[in-house]
Amino acid sequence: MSQKVQVWDLAVRFFHWSQLLLLAGLWYTGEQGLTVPHQLLAYTLLALVVARLVWGVAGSSTARFNHFAATPAAAVRYLRRPRPVNGHNPASFYMIILLITLVLLQLLTGLATFDNSYMSDGPLVALLPANWVELASDIHKININILLAAIAVHVVAALWHSFRVHNVLTALFTGKDKTAQQAVKMRHSGWFFLVFIALLVLLYYWQGSKLMALL
Repeated sequence: MSQKVQVWDLAVRFFHWSQLLLLAGLWYTGEQGLTVPHQLLAYTLLALVVARLVWGVAGSSTARFNHFAATPAAAVRYLRRPRPVNGHNPASFYMIILLITLVLLQLLTGLATFDNSYMSDGPLVALLPANWVELASDIHKININILLAAIAVHVVAALWHSFRVHNVLTALFTGKDKTAQQAVKMRHSGWFFLVFIALLVLLYYWQGSKLMALL
């Protein structure tokens, strides 16, 4: 019987599931026109994503982007013959990069989005030319649909992969995987949370207090 080993650190697992919850909250508040909670959730997600980018360079081995970066040819070969691997598989590299790019685009355009209210406009609206603000607002409205479609593809692929090839969902909850072929070099996740909290404090100091006053 295969022995389970630690594959995912707490930082990666926290990021994965927290991002899912925050995106759901952002979609709901956006649809309902709840601009203040929407922006507060957006700043939280921005801090989380930037912390993950830092962790992707300095974190545990399976958290690092260079651990699962793959050429397009390697990704195609994996899709043709999927198999259990330590951490992210070669094909998932491209989905992760796509999702992070779309999320960052959504967050950054949100900072420059006009919302018909001087109280809840993005903080960059007053600093940018009107045509830039209009472009950012248009991209923000269009990109959310692209992001939701990419998330749907990711969820379907993860479910299929978990049932047919390798139960990655359980591993993302527990952090352990019995199919792992070797031990993973872990780094203490406390560093990730320090970066996340520091970014969150900075963002809330910048805009959060103004928004909290509007609740």
